[in-house]
Amino acid sequence: MKRIAAYIIVIMSIFGMARAQGDYEAITFSQSDYWGTARFMGAGGAFGATGGDFSAVSTNPASIGLFKRHETSITPMVLSFGYTDTYYYNGKSSAQKFKYTVPQAGIVLANSIRQDTKWKFWQFGFGYNRIMDFNQTFRANAQVNSTLADMIIPHANGTDYRYLTGDAALAWYGWVIDTIPGTHNQYYSFFSNQDIEQQALVVRSGAINEMSLTLGGNYNDKLFIGASLGFPFLDFKETTTYREMPAYGGDLSGVKDYTLTSVQRNTGAGVNFKLGFTYQPVNFIRIGAAFHTPTYYWKVRDNFYRDILTHLSNGTNLDYNYENINTFTLTTPLKFNVNSAFLIAKRAFVAAEYEFENYGMATLYADNYDYIAENEAIKTKYGISHSVRVGAEVNVTQGFALRAGYRLRTSPYKMAESNYNNMAHYVSAGLGFRGKILFFDLAYVLRMSKDSYWLYDAYGAPCLYNSKIHSVVATIGCKF
Repeated sequence: MKRIAAYIIVIMSIFGMARAQGDYEAITFSQSDYWGTARFMGAGGAFGATGGDFSAVSTNPASIGLFKRHETSITPMVLSFGYTDTYYYNGKSSAQKFKYTVPQAGIVLANSIRQDTKWKFWQFGFGYNRIMDFNQTFRANAQVNSTLADMIIPHANGTDYRYLTGDAALAWYGWVIDTIPGTHNQYYSFFSNQDIEQQALVVRSGAINEMSLTLGGNYNDKLFIGASLGFPFLDFKETTTYREMPAYGGDLSGVKDYTLTSVQRNTGAGVNFKLGFTYQPVNFIRIGAAFHTPTYYWKVRDNFYRDILTHLSNGTNLDYNYENINTFTLTTPLKFNVNSAFLIAKRAFVAAEYEFENYGMATLYADNYDYIAENEAIKTKYGISHSVRVGAEVNVTQGFALRAGYRLRTSPYKMAESNYNNMAHYVSAGLGFRGKILFFDLAYVLRMSKDSYWLYDAYGAPCLYNSKIHSVVATIGCKF
């Protein structure tokens, strides 16, 4: 029955499935992975209390209060090379990716206050910083005794094959599942309980770039305050190419292999507000804190496309697809951070920061969907994540500085089952040349993380991947 239907029914572009966003997207778009100037990156991003760097307004807007001259800067080059080792069942795979980005550009105007007051300066800043980078690639390859069809069959059972939608329709017309003889709504798969070779390639790209308007002030060189209105722009794309075939060649009831290609693209814009202060009780110590409201992303566009290409042993190819487009809103968790800096004879500093975020507070919403189950899953699976940033800088000469830093972002999961829990470490070093007007900074950053990824939801085993990304960052700027 199916063999005839597959040839006579034209189903291109009519598949539909009410695909709602889940906790994966909510957490992915809520996380921060601050990028910016080479000085900021080289010293581990620990500039909340140190101040005097445009990228620090992303963590503590009071950092703008340390500026006493106009300054403009741009980071025209981040060259990143990443490689990932993936462990999936009995297989190990590796992947590499090279990427070029421009993560920062901004201007700060510092104006002295010529009045009989202890307010010394006020500052205004405008520009953007990259607060999250999604670029990553990993592969998976293993011989297993499970199949994607085992996930699809329970959802297809009970529905007549003529009315299947979404992934179930894709699997039906791609010959991955078939009706049990004598029935119209009960299914099985030739791939079930067989030795199957599974291959997958996951390619992620995009970023969250935040435009900001920041206003700051300097009170008697003791208290520095700042407030920032941020407009993050989200652009995320994930392409997964998944393939199944008999492990030892041949075919299964005339099917040699099939490839399922999924493309998810999310774009949108949001708004948030940040408020911070830095206080210098003595000449060699600064302490500060900042509060970030939740970011509200409205009308995030979700474009999801899925295509199946099946090769039959008789030389025939079957190619079917569907596409789903919808919109949703996302409210990310609020953030709070504290920071400190120890100043050494105006020639060096050592700084540290701590940031708190409860990912269980993220929420999804849409006019045509209630997201009750997804929001409950977020509260159940995710909890408090801690970020620590430490850094140091020393001016070897009046115009030459060396820097080093370290960052840690802990897992967002409440109950992590292994070390592959989305924890990330950053190790950095840098140098800078500063004249009276021009400056140039260079930094190296190594990002190390481990995470897990299910190729088809919670069925089977997850891919466990170990990622390392090497980045070289260069910034140029001038004071005037």
